[in-house]
Amino acid sequence: MTLLKLFLTALVLVAAGGAAAKDEPMKPSGALQAVMDDSVKDFFETAGSAGLFEIEAGKLAQAMGTSPEVKAFGEKMVTDHQKAADELKKIADDKGAALPSVMLKRHQKMLDDLKDEKPGQEFDNTFRRYMIASHKEAVSLFDESAKKSADKDVKAFAAKTLPILQHHGSMAERLPKS
Repeated sequence: MTLLKLFLTALVLVAAGGAAAKDEPMKPSGALQAVMDDSVKDFFETAGSAGLFEIEAGKLAQAMGTSPEVKAFGEKMVTDHQKAADELKKIADDKGAALPSVMLKRHQKMLDDLKDEKPGQEFDNTFRRYMIASHKEAVSLFDESAKKSADKDVKAFAAKTLPILQHHGSMAERLPKS
């Protein structure tokens, strides 16, 4: 009889535990959650920094560029990247994250190099080279995030923005060389 009571008690406990487990959604382990959070944080940091660079470089191109194509492309960089930055900021704010207020070192170095150029063809050439490099980096980041981000909002933003960045990259490659 005692064995039967123990068996029934164990069966009730297992059933209760199973019911409780069904009510709670499965959550990723702490390590998996940290990895997802870090990848989203890295996206915000890199995309935010690249956007800051594109906007500031675009402003410089409008002021220091020689060719009309460089000036027009600079204007497009300011307009398009400011729009994307505003959208990215809203996504980050909704998640309680912050976008960088300063650029990553690699972006700041490129901007400093552009500032050091004299207005004219040297500036145009450096601007072209940096726009190609910056957009290759951005396309890679956004392509990866559009395919693999665990965050649905980041994934959707990256997928939506990727074709624009690809178009910017091809436009940069068509800027005149001197």
